[in-house]
Amino acid sequence: MIHFSCFSFVSNLMAKPKNTKGRMILTGFLFISCMIQAKDFVLINKIMYDSPLNEQIAMGDPYSNGEFVELYNAGVNDVNLTGWTMRGGGISEIYNFPTNTIMKPKSFLIVAYQYNNTSFTLAQLYTGLVANTNNQILYQRKIILSNSGEKLYIRDNNGATKDSIYYDGTSSKTKPNRLSADNADDISGNSCVCLQRKTAVFDNDASAITNNLDWCTAIVNPFQLYSSFIPPALPGLGVQYTYDSDGNLYKRKIFEVGAPQGVKHQTTDSIKPIEDQLEEQKIIIYPNPTNGIFSIEISQLNDLDNNYYQLYSTTGTILRQSNIQNEIIDFNITSYPSGTYLLNIYLGKNVSLWKVIKK
Repeated sequence: MIHFSCFSFVSNLMAKPKNTKGRMILTGFLFISCMIQAKDFVLINKIMYDSPLNEQIAMGDPYSNGEFVELYNAGVNDVNLTGWTMRGGGISEIYNFPTNTIMKPKSFLIVAYQYNNTSFTLAQLYTGLVANTNNQILYQRKIILSNSGEKLYIRDNNGATKDSIYYDGTSSKTKPNRLSADNADDISGNSCVCLQRKTAVFDNDASAITNNLDWCTAIVNPFQLYSSFIPPALPGLGVQYTYDSDGNLYKRKIFEVGAPQGVKHQTTDSIKPIEDQLEEQKIIIYPNPTNGIFSIEISQLNDLDNNYYQLYSTTGTILRQSNIQNEIIDFNITSYPSGTYLLNIYLGKNVSLWKVIKK
């Protein structure tokens, strides 16, 4: 078994063979497009739009100090943000990242509002907040986060949208999947709540797919991932498959894309139903790749009110979603076209992300 925290995106492409006789070694390489080493996997991780400080706009009074957007580099490479922009809902709300701003792998970067001619810093709100190479803070005066809702974007130096989200703030209180994190004035920053990403799905261009269900409201902890956040990709990894004469997969090799001869992080074993362990619960999906009919098996299923799944296309369209009430769930996607589908499985606070390949 390959544990999800290390290899789930890779292991999700394994299949259960029908037979292994007459093995004629036919080796193929699959470089998972969302994992290519050269791509940048930067996403929006937190949105703190409702500061506990006085945000009333009045002549001469500071306002909006304490608002920030936190980014996270989920990839394995440094990302140079030269030429990148963050955009808010207003036509002039465009923040250009300083030249040679570098995000290390698995690092955070906070873009915070600072009212003109004030010496405000986020350390005045959050105790123990220290910026360093992996936990950077940049201050700006271009984007003010509206308490009534706003759309945010981050775009790379080619103008491609790497991530975006619309939060609803205090508007549309009856809207399904509404994102809101309101705070009273004058409370401690460490008691405030903000919008936080739980998980993310990247498309083949390494852009995060927008889905409000991937977000939650939780206590603000700058420079931390939400407890159930699962790193959404393993950039820089590839998979080599070996087939038998009947076309069945029976061996895999996981390796680094671009690695020299003598591949690093290599494992080879027989193909089994792909599986993952989430605490005491084990998830098995088989067969995968599939002709359209496959099953999910979940051991020790409990807390039925908080278990559900979502099946997406790679463009982010939800094709199927339902509560999970049984330990075995059967799927029939024979009517869908061949290609890659994304499956999120939510078991209480745990989230598991899979790729399903339809032949």
